[in-house]
Amino acid sequence: MKNLIKTLLQSQFGFRLIQLLKLIYTPPINYAKKLRFKGVFNVKTEKGNNFKLYNNAFLLETHIFWLGIDNYEWEKKTREIWCDLSTQSNTIADVGANVGIFSVLAKANNPNAKVIAFEPQPNIFEILKKNNAINKFDIYCENNAISNTIGSVPFFNHGPKTFSDNNTTSGSLNKTWRPIDQNSIHVEAITLESYIDKNNIESIDLLKIDVETLEYEVLLGYGSFLLKHQPIIILEIQSVEIGSNIESILPKDLYFYYSIDESKGMRKVSSLGKGTDNNYLLCPKSKVSFITKSL
Repeated sequence: MKNLIKTLLQSQFGFRLIQLLKLIYTPPINYAKKLRFKGVFNVKTEKGNNFKLYNNAFLLETHIFWLGIDNYEWEKKTREIWCDLSTQSNTIADVGANVGIFSVLAKANNPNAKVIAFEPQPNIFEILKKNNAINKFDIYCENNAISNTIGSVPFFNHGPKTFSDNNTTSGSLNKTWRPIDQNSIHVEAITLESYIDKNNIESIDLLKIDVETLEYEVLLGYGSFLLKHQPIIILEIQSVEIGSNIESILPKDLYFYYSIDESKGMRKVSSLGKGTDNNYLLCPKSKVSFITKSL
């Protein structure tokens, strides 16, 4: 019976029923999040931006459908900062883009920006491409892992059907990261340095990195272009050790560090890896005026 209901919800007929239900009643989120569907829905932000998302019966998109993107607490302040900075950036890179919500937000806020989205997991990459297509955006969707090495490497994720039907935000090149119920596939890894060189990218202004503990390796792979570009960086830092490694290549004499509290906003910090919500903004001192309104 449970599988029958699931099949119904994920059919076109089921999606129409859910759309009709939303017009007359919004269930409590604990119930609504179980009504996972497959289909394209419209998203409107408080700032007046409109775009579409394809939901492949994923939890994140289901929450956005029922709550609205501005009312959803998931990385709320980080998204707000990202959107503000996107409007001021010419070239934006989203490393570990997943289905592309941050990339789509960047493009919706700044249609003239060049947005590059990297996602190594093939089934998730297909949804990223779909989100780009349904919005008629020109996001550069790249099916690669970004690291400090080049070539075929194992990529790990957990949960049933993680490489076919389901989605988690826990995929990583780090085998020790969330090892319970873990599976793996091989993906192609490249470095930012090689991608920038191959594609003649003049500079990256805004960079998001969310690769589940290997953010330092991504920055290492940026090579000589890192200090040449000095991008504003939003990234996740899971430990003091990772934070210390990042500080070694983005020293305090070049960058200011900010911890992002998703409920309270940003605060300047002297070291990385001790924030309560794990998200940080790293800003070169020459560009601090860019983030003033996000403080």
